[in-house]
Amino acid sequence: MPEIAELRAGDPTEVAEYRLTGRLAADVFTGRSRAGEPVVVRLLPPEMEPEPFLRAMEPLRGASVVGTAQILGAGVAGEQAYLVTEFVDGPALKDAGGTFDGVGLYRLAAGTITALVALHQAGLVHGDIRPGNVLLGPDGPRVIDAGLERAMAAASVSTRKVAVPAYTAPERLRGGEAEPAADVFSWAATMVFAVTGASPFEGGSMSATVDRIVNQAPDLLGLGELHDLFARCLDKDPAARPAASDVLLRLVGQTSFLTGKVDGDPAPPEPAPQARRGRSLLSLGAAFVAGALVSGAGVYALGGARAPAVNQAAATTSPTPTTAPTITPSAVAAPEGEVEKKAQTDTELPVIGVTLHEHPKDAVRLASYIEGQGAFRTYVRDRSGTFKHLGETEQPVLAPGGDWVALNPMIKFRTGDLDQIKFSRLSTGESFVVNTVKKPLQTMTPVWSRDGSKLLLSVADMKKEPYRLVGFVVVDVAARTAVHVETEYSDDTALAYTFDPGGTIVRGYWDGKRGGIEYYDMSGQVTRTLHWVGLPRGTQWFSPSGTRFATVCPNSDSYCVWDLKTGARQATVPFTDKDGEFLGWFNEKHLLVKDPGKKRNTEVVKVIDLVGDTARVLADIATDKPSLFQYAPAPPA
Repeated sequence: MPEIAELRAGDPTEVAEYRLTGRLAADVFTGRSRAGEPVVVRLLPPEMEPEPFLRAMEPLRGASVVGTAQILGAGVAGEQAYLVTEFVDGPALKDAGGTFDGVGLYRLAAGTITALVALHQAGLVHGDIRPGNVLLGPDGPRVIDAGLERAMAAASVSTRKVAVPAYTAPERLRGGEAEPAADVFSWAATMVFAVTGASPFEGGSMSATVDRIVNQAPDLLGLGELHDLFARCLDKDPAARPAASDVLLRLVGQTSFLTGKVDGDPAPPEPAPQARRGRSLLSLGAAFVAGALVSGAGVYALGGARAPAVNQAAATTSPTPTTAPTITPSAVAAPEGEVEKKAQTDTELPVIGVTLHEHPKDAVRLASYIEGQGAFRTYVRDRSGTFKHLGETEQPVLAPGGDWVALNPMIKFRTGDLDQIKFSRLSTGESFVVNTVKKPLQTMTPVWSRDGSKLLLSVADMKKEPYRLVGFVVVDVAARTAVHVETEYSDDTALAYTFDPGGTIVRGYWDGKRGGIEYYDMSGQVTRTLHWVGLPRGTQWFSPSGTRFATVCPNSDSYCVWDLKTGARQATVPFTDKDGEFLGWFNEKHLLVKDPGKKRNTEVVKVIDLVGDTARVLADIATDKPSLFQYAPAPPA
């Protein structure tokens, strides 16, 4: 909790409709609105002009920026301008420096850079990122005072100096304006403070610190996997720094559908042995996939989306449904085990740095992707093979048959307290939205049933850390309704729910000693457990025929292939998460994986057989252009 002192003699007790209750600093007070909500009220110093200050803050008042303390009001009281923001009940990072590492650091970094992504995509700049302007709230970090430094400079009758040079970009020390690249520099310096307790340019005096920022390299010892990323952000040349959106995507590079790793990024770690009920594995991958981007940003919160103008169909919610969803098992014959040895066409997607090597007989193909920069534009591939632009900052998941696509918003709760899933039909342009759950619950990881009639979403509880899965939602696409089911067990958010080939809801679990698979009915109860098979990865573990599934072997790092009917092991594939990522199945006898490429800063999507040999490379990927993508079965001709 921030340190709040009593009001002093001469302090105001009211500002506009806000009653002041305590003092945080000079001219900064805690207070209450008429509705009783806690707020922070800042009074502009009397010597500063109110009108320029209010004009400069106006764009931020109208922006809905995740990860920041929301601006609730502004005006003039007497002759002084005031600004009202939400109260964040937590200490400042400046009082907790040197205490962050591992998952805690990743969460802090992801939560704060999310705020910058949202600001920058709204055409705004923070201008004063530093440890004192990051609060560690109960629901995650919040960036405060966005735009305040620039607004106060506009209101000042004299030239204002940079107050905290240790976190200020070199171009600003030379007199330049605050730009997005300067925010990225200050953010990285602040994250280094979180780890070490000191600025990476600390020189012992202001002049020495300024000299180090302008002329010398930063001190980045002890930063582990994030060393290279922070070093790029602290480049003296603003043009050489990555955009905030690029930084965010590199931080969430542990997710199973992201390309573009920073050199030295670790492979997703094995789950830690912790209990299932109410606790988390705390793996890095889970932290981000589950919505560790905090502050209401929601799962995949990358910033800057507009609410889609589509028809809404309200969800039908039942806490204890008694009937299972009717889903027809796939009638498609299992693809044969052959793989074409040579591609027939090479297709370049230059914006995301991907070159596809495809053959018309391929069982799977790249189905959708999200550009990892700019507006995070979403593209989905129609039946003809053309990639269509469908929107921004929405995770696309193409349905079997290749016509309908589910679009999961990366920024949640933009239009209210209900989470939503959008559906769009590529052939006609028809679209609609189904409400799913209410805040603080939210949905993640959409998965289609094999007949395309239902969509399954995992439900995460975001009220407190560590975040965990507490249920699922089944959407009936034809009826445009949703059923929310609370489950018997909660577990790590990396262990998402999926459909088995017959339409039963399943997911992996970790009981503290071993991993397996459990089956759920529509009352949320476990009906069957495969406790000997190890942990699955992602949601695409079932083979195309539905007779096999793949997991990380229970006693090794290899992948095991199991017979679904008997539970017997059929193959042990010498492929591990330490070298690449499991993406799913190519056909009945081959897996789809992502591995490091032969050239530096490249990766490949390739097909391997069940003894680990490469059958063909399907895509070359440049890791300096991160993107989110989905491979899916090719639609019928």
